[in-house]
Amino acid sequence: MQNSYTQIAQFGRILGSLFYAEPNTEQNKLLVALLQNGEWQAECLFLSENKRSEIQKNLQNATSEQLNEAYQALFIGPNALPAPPWGSVYLDKESVLFGDSLLNLRAFLSDNQIAFSLNQNEPEDHIGLMLMLAAYLAEATPHLLKPFFAEHLLPWAYRFFELFNAESYPFYQGLGKLTESLLREWQKNLEIQPLALQLYR
Repeated sequence: MQNSYTQIAQFGRILGSLFYAEPNTEQNKLLVALLQNGEWQAECLFLSENKRSEIQKNLQNATSEQLNEAYQALFIGPNALPAPPWGSVYLDKESVLFGDSLLNLRAFLSDNQIAFSLNQNEPEDHIGLMLMLAAYLAEATPHLLKPFFAEHLLPWAYRFFELFNAESYPFYQGLGKLTESLLREWQKNLEIQPLALQLYR
């Protein structure tokens, strides 16, 4: 169990940052290099050698210019995003931002005295922020991880990755496959049963 918490704290920050921020930020340049050098594989021996090799091949297949273009297409626009990274898009009947599922997440944070510090008024249920929040919980309040995963992240995350991983941007495909694999491993290790919520996307 302790190893799971350590792994969530470690990978939640790395993967969360790469989903949340542009790849050309100073921090993410370092994290891209970290994943591309393959050291992550030692922490993911639960994956088959073939799966690790496939993910590594994806991760290495990108120049910084291609990464920036891919990030723009996947997370910013101007075209419709193929896999919107906010939970309420999947969980709200109208597929809107700031939907009821976000209000539920905010209530969870408030009830547990967890304050989010964001630069602008944006939904906290962004996949990158949620992964970083998981990392924080793993270190600070591990007893909250199970309800967080079961009620707020896992009900929609696998659908997000299904759409996200179908896109043909190799680095982000590798990032998506790695993150989805880790989430499934954490779900198994922590014996989490996600809420079966209706998905609208």
